[in-house]
Amino acid sequence: MALIAGTTTSARPVRALLATALSMTLAAGMLTLTATPAAANDVRYEKNNSWAYTDSHRPTKIDIDQTGDVPVGSWKDDRGRKHTARAYFTFDISRYRGAEIESAVFSAKETSVVDCTKRPGVELWRTTPYTAKSSWAKPPAERAKLHTATLPDIAGCPAPYVEWNAAEGLRQALAEGASTLTLALRLPAAVEADPTLGRRYASTVGISIDYNYPPGVSTELQTSGKPCTAAEPYQFQQSDDLAVSAILHDQNGNETGGSDMLTATFALWPVDEPTARIERLGNGRDGERASGLFYRDTLTHDRVYAWQVRAADSRATGEWSSLCYFRTDFQGPAVAPAVSSTDFPVDGWHPALPGQFTLDAGATPDAVGFRYQLNGGVTQTVSADQPGGRATVTLTPGTGPNSLTVVSVDAAGNRSPEVRYEFRASDVAPVITGNLTDIGVLATFSVEPRMAGVVRYRFHLDGDQEQTVEASADGTASLTVTATRGGNRTLSVTSVTADGVTATAVRTFRLTTAPKIAATVYEQGGTSGGQGVPGVFTFTPRQPDVVSYRYRFGTVTSTVAAAADGTASVTWAPTKAGFTPLTVWSVNRDGVQSDSASFVFSVRDLLPVIQGFLYDPSYPAGGPGQPGDFWISSEVPDTTEFRYRFDDGPEQGIAADINGSAIVTWTPEQAGTHTLTVRSLFADGTASPEGTFTFLVAEAPEAESGR
Repeated sequence: MALIAGTTTSARPVRALLATALSMTLAAGMLTLTATPAAANDVRYEKNNSWAYTDSHRPTKIDIDQTGDVPVGSWKDDRGRKHTARAYFTFDISRYRGAEIESAVFSAKETSVVDCTKRPGVELWRTTPYTAKSSWAKPPAERAKLHTATLPDIAGCPAPYVEWNAAEGLRQALAEGASTLTLALRLPAAVEADPTLGRRYASTVGISIDYNYPPGVSTELQTSGKPCTAAEPYQFQQSDDLAVSAILHDQNGNETGGSDMLTATFALWPVDEPTARIERLGNGRDGERASGLFYRDTLTHDRVYAWQVRAADSRATGEWSSLCYFRTDFQGPAVAPAVSSTDFPVDGWHPALPGQFTLDAGATPDAVGFRYQLNGGVTQTVSADQPGGRATVTLTPGTGPNSLTVVSVDAAGNRSPEVRYEFRASDVAPVITGNLTDIGVLATFSVEPRMAGVVRYRFHLDGDQEQTVEASADGTASLTVTATRGGNRTLSVTSVTADGVTATAVRTFRLTTAPKIAATVYEQGGTSGGQGVPGVFTFTPRQPDVVSYRYRFGTVTSTVAAAADGTASVTWAPTKAGFTPLTVWSVNRDGVQSDSASFVFSVRDLLPVIQGFLYDPSYPAGGPGQPGDFWISSEVPDTTEFRYRFDDGPEQGIAADINGSAIVTWTPEQAGTHTLTVRSLFADGTASPEGTFTFLVAEAPEAESGR
């Protein structure tokens, strides 16, 4: 796996490969070649930020960050002059301060070799930093030889990568507090002057550094959700499981912000018995809170405990945190408190107004406060005026039976037995009479009090400004409101006495925003009109600022613009008879669509209905010479006559009976397809469109049974 300069990889299998490669090559006295720098989990490939070399031919000079390759060993130039050089490379190692270095592999690429048949060992040294004043004559001081790399014959020439173990040099530099590391490549002193052994390397080199930061000391320690105490007085732990937690810290992280999963070890022991230490584990990443849980049965009553925590990753363990202490207290007050109230005695009914209740611990010495709950609601706490003392709370009961549950608590939060105080409260909210029916329509409500001394009322619809109305001598009042928007609306009315005592009642209404629909010709829920008979449908808005309407007859949806007053009308003529639904929505200038309005009606069938008793449209029947009856009827009131003809014969007439129907008889002369055409005549002299009935006549009449 290739390493990107200045990046971290997370491939754990590669670490194993790297460790194996290092052990093999170190045992052989050399490092192997790879196509790219080595990679391992938490491995960063650190490139050099500077390079230099010194040359014996110019003993007082140094070449720093010059372009081109860097020479190592000896060679002769084109004029036959001998040169001997040493190369230096500087790395920024400040990011590794505090890290544990598992391995560091220095790698360089050979770019030219004087004689490929000779493979001298090349030494890697740690030196002091070079400066512009350094030279062959005054070289950087050599601090330690780190490794000698000798390449096998199969390595290729020049070798694409040569590697040296630089781990100890990096560790030494970090231990000294250095922010840079300078490494030098040179040939052994015994062969350094041999001009056949000279070689050159690319000026860009790198170190594959396998490192790890031990987790930091955990902070923000909490005991049962509260900041822990390190000095007397210690916090109390009541009779419950113990949860301890802390924020974990770890510098290890990759380029995408990921971090190691840490294991937190929480240690707990009684201060008077340190050998009874027990540990629990938790998990978390850098900056996260990890928790440890100790069950209740691991603790004993009235004892001081200490605890601390430390974090570990897969490779290192951090330092223990500071100590936290707590004292166990598993026994609550032995006696239940007493409850009393002059506002709500246990006998009789009392106005459901705010009233006072006295909670009394009865001189139980370890009771320092109370927990109370009215009608199963939210549990609240209040402190006693002194240990074993009293507290007074103000509560507003609900109407009807009420139950106040109270316990006293000690400093650790342990509870006493509970007491229930039961009483009854009568409703004092005003009575509201009236109804809110429509948007924009003034509604009048009457209110009457259910407590004495009411002098005024405050009232408002939800979201609207509050108003005030004075009460009459008997405490009643009349108030008006106008809803400007639809939906679920709540009217709140608060009665107020001269002493400022208040009681509130609410009423909720559902106001539709659906438009109103009116029509000519066609009646909601009735049968009227007919095919081709137009009707005018008028839409009136309920919501304000309506600019258009969407409407749908059956399955066809259309749009019509609204007039200045928000209304709109459409003329519509049906094409067929039967059940017809109309759905309408109004749309305001903000594009808000109203609730839907529905107008359902039936279109009367203007065509006469024709039915054959013998002859049928779907199969041949009867036959030539066999008469058949045909029933004709009309849905239109005041139908007086039917005009009919068979096939192309003459039109004839027959009067309609009181039910608007008639029967005609006809005898076919030949088999095949025949048609009866009928139109209705009405009392006003008008006629319906023609209706047709097509039927089939068989070739011969069916034989009568028994002949």
